[in-house]
Amino acid sequence: MKNIKPFLLLLAFALSSQLMAQQGVELKNIKEINGTELDFSPIPYGNGVIFTSSKSNRFLKCPAQNAGDYTDVKYAEKKADGTFGKPVSLTGNVNGKYNDGSCAMNPAGNKMIFTRNNLAGKNSDDVIDLKLYSADLDGDKWVNVTELPFDSSAWSTCHPALSNDGNLLIFSSNRPGSTDNSMDLYWSKLEGGVWSVPTGLGAGVNTGANELFPYLDENNNLFFSSDRPGGAGGLDIWAAAMNNSGQWEMIGNLGAPFNQSGDDVNFAPMNGGTEGYFASDRGHKDAQGRDDIYYWTYTPEKPCGGEVILAVEDKETKKRLVGASIELVPTEFTSMLDKIYSGFNASKNSLVAEKNGEFKVEVRKGMKYSLVTTMTDYKSDKREVLGEEIAANNCLYAIALTPDKCYCKLSLRIVEDPSGKRIPMADIKVLDKTTGTTVPLTSDNNGEAFIAQIDCDHEFEVTASKSSYTTKSISLKNIKEDCKAHNGVPPPYEIPLPPLKVVVLEPIFYDFDKYYIRKRDAQPTLDNLADIMGQYPSLVVQLGGNTDSRGTSKYNDRLSTNRANSARNYLVKKKKIDISRIMTEQFGETRPVNNCTDEVYCPETDHQLNRRVDVTAIKHNEPGIEFKTRPVTEMKVESDRKDRKGGRK
Repeated sequence: MKNIKPFLLLLAFALSSQLMAQQGVELKNIKEINGTELDFSPIPYGNGVIFTSSKSNRFLKCPAQNAGDYTDVKYAEKKADGTFGKPVSLTGNVNGKYNDGSCAMNPAGNKMIFTRNNLAGKNSDDVIDLKLYSADLDGDKWVNVTELPFDSSAWSTCHPALSNDGNLLIFSSNRPGSTDNSMDLYWSKLEGGVWSVPTGLGAGVNTGANELFPYLDENNNLFFSSDRPGGAGGLDIWAAAMNNSGQWEMIGNLGAPFNQSGDDVNFAPMNGGTEGYFASDRGHKDAQGRDDIYYWTYTPEKPCGGEVILAVEDKETKKRLVGASIELVPTEFTSMLDKIYSGFNASKNSLVAEKNGEFKVEVRKGMKYSLVTTMTDYKSDKREVLGEEIAANNCLYAIALTPDKCYCKLSLRIVEDPSGKRIPMADIKVLDKTTGTTVPLTSDNNGEAFIAQIDCDHEFEVTASKSSYTTKSISLKNIKEDCKAHNGVPPPYEIPLPPLKVVVLEPIFYDFDKYYIRKRDAQPTLDNLADIMGQYPSLVVQLGGNTDSRGTSKYNDRLSTNRANSARNYLVKKKKIDISRIMTEQFGETRPVNNCTDEVYCPETDHQLNRRVDVTAIKHNEPGIEFKTRPVTEMKVESDRKDRKGGRK
């Protein structure tokens, strides 16, 4: 390879360097296709490989010692056993009199860009330069050979590489603008069927040395050979990639065993960097000629057979945390291939814990990983750990997260709805629904109350009540957000209490020693009660019968029972109120509302107040309603009897 011009454009340069060596790489000389001269520029094609190979000098009029310095493009089929069949030259309008080789294929495999000598002859420097041509596959022949628009007879344009979509072309050239007139790498894009004006890859890749033989893998990682300083000697294989800013950036020297003191070129990886081809002039035990093509495989050491479980748990309870997130990023590598295919310019591998709080990941021995674990209401965890450490505990690696405790002051304000007026002396109960504990409070004169410290991670239910107001509860579920937003002292949570609607239940009055429903007042009162019970269907009432003090106690007990029953019967039979909603009780003469007891003189109007049935609400479910029994002493009721001269008991 060192004698071929200008295909390799070698410089008399060699430097040794301490480079990264790869474990798990195996090299195999493909003896079936390698000849005694030059075999290089392998690219995967179909079920085999296309490569450039020396041809006999039967078409040349040159000294015999130059045999092998002219090349053709060939193809070899890969067999099921991994060996290759006999190479065959591509047919059609390729493989001419001089040099054809170093080609690239589009994704469909029906268009080729290849390198060929300038058929017009030598340039002004007495050198036959190289040009790039395209060809189309027609059947089994390559036809329509067309020179690319940016070729020139004044400089060389060679060594094409195509992206995975076929729209990006990278090649080597010493055209004007190249660094120190060396061979630099350029790119051109296919836009509307036309290749754009070439642009250099920039100082991140190009140097004053020679950059040759580019290749783009399925991820558009760029591999090329260069005789720049820092290599093992001769032409070394280097790698670069386009960063997020669209600039080409060096990854580094591929290291041993791919690079050695001689020339190593045409690195063509496949299948995520696990296998591929390259060419080398190394002194391999199976070496056939000056440059041979090698097939290589890379088998990284993967603990636990390649699958490790990451588990996220609560540090205190050991409970698995469903929904936790991990960002897994490789940071240190033992292999340049690992760096290229697992780390460089790679996006963060963001994972979300499955239902059991676990992740399944692949790690490699010797590689170091950055793990950033996050979970709502927990402190983030950041660490770096080796792949073998992750797999050390029976292939399960647990990450314990510490709860992010938050405490704050809980302030409450009880107000009237809708006026907003503060309500003092309201009864408040704060239920911690997480622990089940209840804290009782009473609002101050400003309608406020507080708890000095609560756990923001807990859920609370606050209930406020006061006589003549509807009892209300509020649920506090997201206190942490308020606490953080107000530095642990959020503003008071307001609980509005609407005033109760008061429904007055009137007593029912009776004539002396009677229990019939008198029309002048008892009947309207019962009709009104029936309307109220219709409006509030959950209301259950008690009818409590009473008498005045005249007559015996036994007689009055029976009379009070009859009075309560007569009122109930009216409601049930006349007004169709369900009997289950009416309870009765007899009190006889035991509950006078005044001093009209035995042997006490009272006017008839006072005795009338004791001849009654009290209506009392026993229970109801209607919110915002308060049922009250009208105090009899506030009423003026006309008695059915008149006062007599001399008075009466």
